[in-house]
Amino acid sequence: MPRKQPPQQSYAPPLPQSHNLVQLGAPQGSNNFLCKDALGEERLVEISKPLKRMKGLIVMRGDYAVIRLFPIVPEENSKLVGEIVYILEKGDVKEWKRAGEWPLSFGADGLTPQPTDGNQEVMGLSEGEEANESDDRRQNE
Repeated sequence: MPRKQPPQQSYAPPLPQSHNLVQLGAPQGSNNFLCKDALGEERLVEISKPLKRMKGLIVMRGDYAVIRLFPIVPEENSKLVGEIVYILEKGDVKEWKRAGEWPLSFGADGLTPQPTDGNQEVMGLSEGEEANESDDRRQNE
């Protein structure tokens, strides 16, 4: 007998007031992630229990997610402020852009910039220039 699938909730724009769109940062252990919202505010969030139970879920640094913020309790000194309720996929990012709700601070392409090789930064060469230079070396040999 197949597993029952949980009902899929739509996280298309606009989001409820208690939800935010964030970019996930470095994992902080025990299913906790540091995340940055569209305004640049960093928060510590955890993966929600339903998402933890999904066997095929992989959460990586740089992914975009929808988080639900916990109600603010002044007596509590917890660094944890919310939980990840949904991880956006490429199709979801396109839907947000089509709706015109994609935050400009996340970039136009919706992907995190890939770190470049240290040698390219020192030499100041772009990928194309480096390829041309390596071709020239081969011809000279």
